[in-house]
Amino acid sequence: MNKFQRILLYLFLLLAGIGMEFELGFLSQQEFSQANGRDLVLNVAVLAVIVIPLYLFIKRLSKRLDVPLLVLWATMFGGAFIAGWLSFSGNSLIDHLNSHLIKDVSTFNNWTDALTAPFAEEFFKALVAFWLLIILGRKDLKSILIAGFGSGLGFQMIEDLGYVARQTRSSDLSAVTEAINRISGGLASHAVYTAVVSVGAFLLLSQCTKQKEKLFGLWCVVSTVANHFLWNSPFYETDHRINILVGLLFAVQVGTFVEVLLFTKKSPDLNLLKKGSSNKEKG
Repeated sequence: MNKFQRILLYLFLLLAGIGMEFELGFLSQQEFSQANGRDLVLNVAVLAVIVIPLYLFIKRLSKRLDVPLLVLWATMFGGAFIAGWLSFSGNSLIDHLNSHLIKDVSTFNNWTDALTAPFAEEFFKALVAFWLLIILGRKDLKSILIAGFGSGLGFQMIEDLGYVARQTRSSDLSAVTEAINRISGGLASHAVYTAVVSVGAFLLLSQCTKQKEKLFGLWCVVSTVANHFLWNSPFYETDHRINILVGLLFAVQVGTFVEVLLFTKKSPDLNLLKKGSSNKEKG
């Protein structure tokens, strides 16, 4: 590990320490009744219905692609305790800026989630993935796929925990509904979002990709941000049980993720740098 990697490691640990207190320290200070405490444990167990299969899937894929599990575990940790609170700060900053541009209170409230989360969250989750790969000295496509999924899954877990904990504290009934709601959108959510965005950014930044591959990378980034935007927008809400937009968003996001998997399987060792640049860097 060179000096630059050590600096990045200590900075990572510094931000993670802040994040652990921000996420878990805040929850530990909340006052739950004994009944609510039992409900919280139950509701978190309900969330495991989506979290455990996602984890087992990416763990198996990591082994098949010969990517060390350290990449997955480290990025899950970073996604939970670095991307989480940095995204909260980024969302708050964008919210503040938007409040000066959107004067109508109703319009602001309806669109605030769509105008903040897709931009701040996708940036910081992908940043964590690339950050850890630099620390670990990995520059291949298969590693960024695992790192992106891991960062998104860690973020998804801590976000789900926060939502359910708040609902459990405020209402005995709504937390169960919230847990089920998080599961219903859990497959085409942050883990898949970040995997696709990270691979897309990799293809755009790589010195080894062709124009067609860079266009695919651009599609991965733009389509995911647009998907996240629409998912958080008022267009998502409907009084009907059959929501065509939700089906479309799900199909496009999961379909793009499948394309990313197929592309990675075809070129798992695609490098971020050209061999000459990589050798020069090592020297």
